[in-house]
Amino acid sequence: MNIAIIGLGLIGGSLGLALKRAGQASLKITGVPRREETIKLALQLGAIDEGTTDLAKGVADADLVFVCTPINLIIPIITEIAPKLKKGAIVTDVGSSKYEIVSQAEKLMPKGVYFVGGHPLAGKETTKLEAAEAGLFSNRTWVLTRTSKTSKKASEQVEQVVGLIGGLVVGMEPKIHDHVVAAVSHMPLAVAAALVNTVAGEEQKELMTKCVASGFRDTTRIASGDPILGVDMFKTNKKSVLKMIGAFKKSLTNLEKMIREGDGEKIREELTKAKQFRDAIYNEKPAG
Repeated sequence: MNIAIIGLGLIGGSLGLALKRAGQASLKITGVPRREETIKLALQLGAIDEGTTDLAKGVADADLVFVCTPINLIIPIITEIAPKLKKGAIVTDVGSSKYEIVSQAEKLMPKGVYFVGGHPLAGKETTKLEAAEAGLFSNRTWVLTRTSKTSKKASEQVEQVVGLIGGLVVGMEPKIHDHVVAAVSHMPLAVAAALVNTVAGEEQKELMTKCVASGFRDTTRIASGDPILGVDMFKTNKKSVLKMIGAFKKSLTNLEKMIREGDGEKIREELTKAKQFRDAIYNEKPAG
C-alpha cells in the first residue's frame, strides 16, 4: 500500500513514525510538506520513505492519503488533489471538526475515489515535526465519520491502518462528532484560555503568577497550544461550541449561587458529583 501524508507536523510526523514502526514492508510512506527542509528532517527521523513538496506528484500513486494540515487548509488541499488521485484511492483527514469538512470533501471526490472523515484524539501543546512520536496514537480514540455516502470498504481500509498503529476506532456521524468534541476537546481550550486571561487581567497578576502551582498548570495546559488551531476549531464548530459554552455558564452560575449562599452541603454535593464522573472516566482509560 502506498500512503501519502500531506502535512508533516506533529500529527503527520507521528503518523509516519507509527506506520514505519508497525514494520509492514508493503507500506511505502510519501511525505508531502510545504518545505524541502521538512522532507530532510522527516527522512532523518525515519518518518517517511520519500518526500516531495509537489502535491500532485505526492498523491499520484497513493492508495490512501492522510491530510494532516490545519483545518482551514484541508478543503483547499483536497480540492487541489482530487483530480490527481487514481481510481480506488481513499482520502482521509485529521481535522478536529467534521461536519463542514465531510460535507464538502464528499462532493469533491471524483467517481471511484472515496473520502472518510477522521479525527485522532491525540496531540501535544507543540505542533512541530520535532515533537512527533511513534506512540502518539497508541490506545487513543480515532473517530471515523460515517454518512450515507461513506464507502464501507474504504472505511474498513482506513480502520485497518489506524488499528495497525494502535488507534481505537470509534464510528460517528459528523454532527454528533462535532457536538461530542465541542464538550470534551474544544470547550477545555475555551475554559483554559478564559481562566488564563482572567488572571492576566488582574491587578495582582504578578503575585498570582508567583503563586501558581500544579492546579493552575494542569487546568490551563491546553492554552499553550497553537492559537491558529483554536481559531479553526471555534469557527468550524461554532454552533456546538456556543451550545457548550452556554451549558458551562449555567453550571458555573449554579456553583456561584451556592458559594454566595454559603451552602456548604450543596457545594460538597456539586464537587462530589464532578469528582465521581471524572474518576469514572480516567479509571477506565489509560493516562494521557
